[in-house]
Amino acid sequence: MAAAASERVEFRITPDLKDDIEAASAMLGLTTSAFVKDAALRLARETIHQERQIQLGAEAWEKFTAAVDRPGEYVEGFAELLRRPSVFSND
Repeated sequence: MAAAASERVEFRITPDLKDDIEAASAMLGLTTSAFVKDAALRLARETIHQERQIQLGAEAWEKFTAAVDRPGEYVEGFAELLRRPSVFSND
């Protein structure tokens, strides 16, 4: 079940922008609020997706897979470090 809408977002816009938004929302049969929320949500999700996605060219991909496939190296003291309680934990 979706949470009840309780937060507000307020901003000022020019009269021309308001007219365009109202015209577009009417064309789609939406309220102005629904139109703006939908547009903002679509752009927000697209932005988040693009920022979280990593794209590599063929050469970079080959270097990445070679690095991942390479055997790890022993680091003195690393096993002991992993046995210690985390500095980020309250345990």
